[in-house]
Amino acid sequence: MNSPRPTTSSASASASSRWRTETLALHVAIDLRLAGYRSGGIARYARELSDALQRLHSPDLTVTELHAARAPATAGTVRLRTPPHNRWELRALPLELRVRGVQPDVYHAVDFVAPRVQRCGVVATVHDLAFLDRPGDLTPDALRWYRQLSLSRAWTDAWVTPSQWTANRLSLAYDIDPADITVVPHGIPAFLSGVEVVSRDARRDYVLAVGTVEPRKRLELLLNALPYLGKQITLVVAGAPGWNTAALEARLRNTTRVAWRTAPDDAEMRELYRYALAVVLPSWAEGFGLPALEAMACGTPVVSSGGGALPEVTGQVALTVEPDPAAWAAAIVRLRDDDALWRQLSVASHEHAQQFRWERAAEETFAVYRAVAARA
Repeated sequence: MNSPRPTTSSASASASSRWRTETLALHVAIDLRLAGYRSGGIARYARELSDALQRLHSPDLTVTELHAARAPATAGTVRLRTPPHNRWELRALPLELRVRGVQPDVYHAVDFVAPRVQRCGVVATVHDLAFLDRPGDLTPDALRWYRQLSLSRAWTDAWVTPSQWTANRLSLAYDIDPADITVVPHGIPAFLSGVEVVSRDARRDYVLAVGTVEPRKRLELLLNALPYLGKQITLVVAGAPGWNTAALEARLRNTTRVAWRTAPDDAEMRELYRYALAVVLPSWAEGFGLPALEAMACGTPVVSSGGGALPEVTGQVALTVEPDPAAWAAAIVRLRDDDALWRQLSVASHEHAQQFRWERAAEETFAVYRAVAARA
């Protein structure tokens, strides 16, 4: 949808627009191909959002999931041969959708860059702008993909971000009207829904770092903090290797008191979160910080750098530490030794996390779809 937006301000036109937004039946296509190729935050976002949209059971919403060719064939899905992050995707995907007869009212690209799908509204989710801040952390192919955002900006009708921090940066970097960006925070993932909080006495003396092993996560800060921690506290890292990180990977494998889980499933992650002394996020910046939310859902205290959007997620219930190894060690030791503080943060974190719901995210995203479709 690339037509000019209506500029009339008459009362009758406004009433007509509101009526249409409230009553329009929508067919939405959500791109879930990435979920078939990799795990991680974006794949989980796509899966959780689509499931939550369908749990709305709205008679005004039909969701078609676009999956990779190797995905199982199920009702309400279309399998596509065009792979995600392909350099020809912006041209190939609209053609394949047309050939397969997929003509939605709204197309939702969940991975930054949207193809130019004809005769429908286009929504894109931008999770962060790390590709602008730290391009050296990405493969050349990945960097080429993300840089196409400047091209897709011309035909993207609305943007979704998980945080105000990301929304502000997106608006400034690409000269996008803030009114076209909607902040929709993530929710607690299904694998942690209703999880039982483990008491302090049952916790183990390890701290958990979650996420792809890459420089912007600043895992070196944690490795450098280990000598200050004594022999009782260990570091568990849960995340796949990134790109061009051979030296960091060698340190993770060869440092004592470090356990690296490269491909933990949801069941293992649930237990890692539940029994950790704390979850540590020394990241340079996060567009949202899903591990912080997942930790809080388990009543696990968070020690954070406060970078990027992390304060939006943790509120006042995390320990924020400067990027100094001794300071990080001191914060971790404090949590280990101060039972009252640990319990206070555990209770407050668990309560704070409950406001982040995928049902709420689905409702707010549905409102974006309606607004985009109403412009046609």
